[in-house]
Amino acid sequence: MKLQRMLTAMLSGVLLLASVPELPAKSAVFVPEGAVASVTVNNVTSYYYDNPSSGGAEAMWNTAMTGTSATVILYADWESSYGTRFGSGTGFVYDGVLNIPSGHEVTIDLNGYSINRNLEFAVEHGEVIHVAGGGTLNLTDTNLEMGSSGRITGGNSSNGAGGIYIEAGATVNMWGGNIVENHTDVSGGGVLLAGEGSTFSMSGGTVARNTAGQCGGGIAVSDGVCKFVSGDVSDNTAQDGGGFYAQAGELIISGGTVSSNVAVHGGGVLLNNTAVFTLKGKAAVQNNVASGENRVGGGILAMNTVPIQLGGKPSVLNNSADGVQSNLVFWHNSDETALPCYVQNIGTDLEAKVGVSLAGNIKEAVFAPNWTGSDCFICDAMDYTLVSREGSIVLKRAGGYASVLGNKKMLLLVITCILIALAVIAILVLAFRKNKPSDADEEEEQKKPKTVKAKKKKHHHEEDDDDDDESPDEEFPENDEE
Repeated sequence: MKLQRMLTAMLSGVLLLASVPELPAKSAVFVPEGAVASVTVNNVTSYYYDNPSSGGAEAMWNTAMTGTSATVILYADWESSYGTRFGSGTGFVYDGVLNIPSGHEVTIDLNGYSINRNLEFAVEHGEVIHVAGGGTLNLTDTNLEMGSSGRITGGNSSNGAGGIYIEAGATVNMWGGNIVENHTDVSGGGVLLAGEGSTFSMSGGTVARNTAGQCGGGIAVSDGVCKFVSGDVSDNTAQDGGGFYAQAGELIISGGTVSSNVAVHGGGVLLNNTAVFTLKGKAAVQNNVASGENRVGGGILAMNTVPIQLGGKPSVLNNSADGVQSNLVFWHNSDETALPCYVQNIGTDLEAKVGVSLAGNIKEAVFAPNWTGSDCFICDAMDYTLVSREGSIVLKRAGGYASVLGNKKMLLLVITCILIALAVIAILVLAFRKNKPSDADEEEEQKKPKTVKAKKKKHHHEEDDDDDDESPDEEFPENDEE
């Protein structure tokens, strides 16, 4: 009976599925042969070709500026065709830089292709794209067949960003694509947030293999808000802050991976001055390197004067400086004993793993409030210890009296070593005193004359009288000349 019911239910399900109409296949977007780009403004799409009558990508970009909102799709690589310039007209600024002016929002779908400025040497405003205050750029790459390989590349600036320059009050949202192989002599090899109110939100794609002569090989935050939600910031290089550099404003890393970046100070991230930093979610800062003279802070170097916000279960591990573990490092060279920068708990999971250490004149770092344990923190070297104090965790330089007392394991080890040392010393002292004669014994021995007994000479005087044999033994001083 039960089997019959099961068969009936299965048959009903099959009949129900058969009655559902088949969904039509998604139709491919029609692209005219030879088109290099398209732009959609006010729901009207226009295609452009690489010929004088069409004007190619240059004409397309100028058309995009005719409306307050436009969507641009590439169907071929776009390279600067006038030496260092992409074109001229309302869509360009600073002698040929792609510009998004105030009041305009432009979405660029790289579609697997590149926008390449091809600069072999640094020039003023050598960035690829400039976003003016009040303008918005949305960057994506929807061509999965080409591996989402679209790129913003070839920028080389002497005074600003290498890839994308974001003015104060401008916004860039990145959902895909790659900002790669750009350079600046100053700050922001890949992206520069140049002023208050600027915003860069990254929820996909990569910022990789960019370089900066000074700060922020990947992304530099002079001011504004930078949000890294997902994607990769990797293989970037700078003097300060290989992956990220934050001078002021706010840097929020809530996901994604910051890896294999290199700098002298702060291989992965460098926080300076008043920068506010939040690390949360499942973000990973790993395999970054501090390299060069006076190197410090392989993963994250905190020199800022406000607390770091830590939540979720991020991982800050396997970063190094000169081959030594160097993950989250606090550095301050003032003579103050109190550390102005510490870690604020905003819901940190104990599965988080963060290596910690100190540099400069810092005496301790405070992790507060209400830490239930130090399981999520790992001392990068034996020179440091974590102790509990008034509901907080304190990172201290090891070796001090307070540090030893605050670490029960360390205290037990020290006491054991001391007892063993005292026992060894006591054994050695007793053995030495037993084998060595006392000073009084040596003095008494020296006062005694060295003598020989007369009867020993009897063997040489057998002719002596019997009276001599009966005489008592006499002691004579030994002749030294004999």
